[in-house]
This record gives sequence, C-alpha cells and structure tokens, in this order.
Amino acid sequence: MKHTAVAEVSAEASFILPKKPSNLLRGILLKEDDAVKVAFDKKNVVFYLKNSTLVCRLIEGVYPNYNAVIPAANPNKVIVDRVELLNAIKRVAVCSNQATNLVEFNIGGNTINLATKDLDFSYSARESVSCAYEGSPIVIGFKSTFLVDILSNIETPSVVVELADSTRAGVFKPLYDEPQSANTLMLLMPMMINS
Repeated sequence: MKHTAVAEVSAEASFILPKKPSNLLRGILLKEDDAVKVAFDKKNVVFYLKNSTLVCRLIEGVYPNYNAVIPAANPNKVIVDRVELLNAIKRVAVCSNQATNLVEFNIGGNTINLATKDLDFSYSARESVSCAYEGSPIVIGFKSTFLVDILSNIETPSVVVELADSTRAGVFKPLYDEPQSANTLMLLMPMMINS
C-alpha cells in the first residue's frame, strides 16, 4: 500500500519534530486514509486526524544545513547484506565498551572485519562479513547503537556504505533493485579508534 502526500500551503514554513512524536505519527499515518490537517506555531504543532488529534511541543532552533556535512566524493564503496551486517554488529557489540559502544570496521578485499573490545573486563569479539568492496583498505570506527538504528530503519535486503577515510562521515543508503525517486540517505560520524 502506497500513500501519497498532498500539501496545500500558502507560504513556505518548517519545524523540527522530536523523535518520539515522529515515530508515533509514522505509525498512525500508515493507518490514516483521510487528509491530515497540520497547524503549528513557534512552540507546538497539532495534527488533526480522522479520529484523533496529536499535539506536541517542537524543538526550538533552526535545523542545520545537513547538505554541508554530507561527503560528496567517497572513493570507497561497500555493498553488503543488510541483515547479515546488522546481526554481526549485534553479536560483537555485546563485548564492546559500555561507555563507547565502539565497533571497528576493517574493510579490505571483499570482507568487513568487525572487532570490539572492552579493556576494563578483558572482553573482545571479532567477526567477518562478506561484501562487495571498491576502494583501498580502510579502518574506521562507529558507535554500534547508531549502526543498529540505521540498519534497522533501512528496508532493502542490501545496503551501500560510502566512505572517504576514518575521520569523515560514512553514508548509508538502501540498495534498490530498481531506481527509486526517493533518495534515502543516513549519515554517521566515525569514532576515534584507540589502539
């Protein structure tokens, strides 16, 4: 079932909606057949639905220019099975440091080697995931909880990860069988890897 959004506006406006009402609204809108009326001011937004009304407080401020932080030319490109990578991250993350949740990605050839360690308790874990990789070998660290969130919210069987180097953001995109009009992109800043 596909939903199309039609907006009738007289002026351009925007607001920043917090995560919890966004997730609640996403679930409600999937079941909503009628048009949704939206009214907002500087502090609150009201969604008038067929059988209910959702009121929530807005996040104050201006949304940052995210286009400025998205790396344009990433020479390293990984194509990997999303579920396989997600499950491997969950398994190795059990042994990661509780404070950082750092997972080290060592990517080269057609393999992603995942590694975590917690020096306080002498825990460590390693796992390998096969992938299709174009680029020079790279070692980069990411917070496992954010990786799990990203991969859980992508619906395609495979994901494309574009990387420049260990200090620049990784770009995560769903890999569609056919070209899509919607450009979904998720950005994750790397973490410093302590040797």
